[in-house]
Amino acid sequence: KSGINAEYGGQFTLPFERNIKFREFVTELNNTKDDRVLYLQQQNNSFNTEFSKLMDDIDPAPQWSSDVFGTDLDAVNFWMGDGRAITSLHKDPYENVYSVVRGCKTFTLFPPCDRLHLRYKHYPLSRYDENGHLIPQEGSVPWIDVDQRNPLCGDVSELHPVVVTVRAGETLYLPSYWFHHVRQSHATIAVNYWYDIDYGPAYGLFKMFDELAKARGF
Repeated sequence: KSGINAEYGGQFTLPFERNIKFREFVTELNNTKDDRVLYLQQQNNSFNTEFSKLMDDIDPAPQWSSDVFGTDLDAVNFWMGDGRAITSLHKDPYENVYSVVRGCKTFTLFPPCDRLHLRYKHYPLSRYDENGHLIPQEGSVPWIDVDQRNPLCGDVSELHPVVVTVRAGETLYLPSYWFHHVRQSHATIAVNYWYDIDYGPAYGLFKMFDELAKARGF
């Protein structure tokens, strides 16, 4: 599957998705002739469901992860894509162990306390078709536009970004509810391991920041 979720032109745009053979994806990725940005990024345990033949080529989930998080592995995902693919700012309800196999990825991270200074805005929803045209969809999506340093996003000067570049052979632990924005080099390959969160003090702290931000109109 190719495409990337992105907020663009005042709209939250969903990608055009299609199923193709992996060899076709690699061929197109290395011979891009138009403005298409290819990104193989199906989630929900995609490595085990779509790339199980590669299982012997990656390290199993590190044992320390389950020991530290106190929970079993929930999903393993495979990522590969165009250097122009950008993952817009978001957070995940998972403990995330992210390993780069080839190339590099640069994460811009914001701790949960920065929720106080990040403003959600509702954007109309659209989806790309196979010809690259935007097709309006029903509904809207609450999202944070930090990429353009848009004043509407909130108190940008109060944010505490941490920029980390993860290279081949390196692993990043990305805690749940940390906001993150991601860029990558061309044809980067990565595998990440998701663990369900513990709805304990850390979750309660984030919910406190979230409710305070909403009270401020953010």
